[in-house]
Amino acid sequence: MQTALDWVQEAGLCWRRHPRACSVLGYLFLTMAFCYHPPVGHWVGGFVMMSLPIAILAGLVASLYLLRQRELLAGTVGLVWLALTLPIGKRLFGYGNELTTNVSAPALSVLSFNGECFGPTAAAGMGDLRADIACFQEYSPNAQLEHQYPDRLTRLTRFAGNREVGLALFSRCPIVRQYGRIWKRANAPEINGFLCADIAYGRDTVRVVNVHLWSMGVRVEQAYRAGQTGRLSTFFSELGDTFHRLKEGFDRRDEQIREVEQYVSGSRYPVIICGDFNETPFGYAYGKLRMRFRNAFEEAGEGFGFTLNRHPYCVRIDQQFFSADWYVTSCRTLSGVTFSDHFPVMARYVLKKSLAQSPGMLAQR
Repeated sequence: MQTALDWVQEAGLCWRRHPRACSVLGYLFLTMAFCYHPPVGHWVGGFVMMSLPIAILAGLVASLYLLRQRELLAGTVGLVWLALTLPIGKRLFGYGNELTTNVSAPALSVLSFNGECFGPTAAAGMGDLRADIACFQEYSPNAQLEHQYPDRLTRLTRFAGNREVGLALFSRCPIVRQYGRIWKRANAPEINGFLCADIAYGRDTVRVVNVHLWSMGVRVEQAYRAGQTGRLSTFFSELGDTFHRLKEGFDRRDEQIREVEQYVSGSRYPVIICGDFNETPFGYAYGKLRMRFRNAFEEAGEGFGFTLNRHPYCVRIDQQFFSADWYVTSCRTLSGVTFSDHFPVMARYVLKKSLAQSPGMLAQR
């Protein structure tokens, strides 16, 4: 008991001597805790979780500084907290997985892609968009693509006159049950929503959900250009607009991911959820789903896997999650498909129950 009191007193003295460094460590602990267990949805929590990479770098500097100042307790605690962020680091960088080559069980390939309405140059990349199940966001009718799949589910809305855009789910296997919804949005294109399809896959039925969460329309590039040219008033105006859009996005996606969870929680079928989350791996929606599902990139991705083909480029906002019924054997960002402002994500899954019936062996990291 006395030792605990001594530690508390020492921590208080350290705080008085080095308030900034200790505050940084406190913020590091807060962001780490939020990422491990997201709190009740609130836009403040979204901003805190998004700042984890910065908190890690600042926490490392603060810990080394405290150790140099001979504040051994605080510095050591900081290093321990940094070590606890390593599992979260899997969200940022993938190391692939280790699989033997003699797996004879069938694999299900799933593609997720925000096609940005499939512009005039889309035909050049269409050959790379073949999968057993293909989930598209910002989809506009495309005959070349639709001929590749015998079954489909779409939810489209009118946009810019006679143009249609929305969500589409294509499948080489029969869709036996389906549900879809486009969320209402005032003064903006209604392109966000989700599709839920129960698909006959061999002797099993699997549930695939195609999601496009709230789009923020953050104009980072405009703020960047304004800063480069010295237009400070425009720069700060764009920053304020970005903050407002991020705040609104955190609130909306919290509501939307709760609705999506209703269609997958307690599902008796193996589940795959994929789409454009419009949120980094340190966001609330990602954290909520990760409490119940595994992320394909974390398990089988390689490198950073960035999926945005525009400023700020270095983010991964397109995701695939899966239930414990699956193994994921690979997850790749198809950076060679460049006609959209997103890159496609392709993952391959194997049902665990099929492995039990297969002579092949699977070893997954």
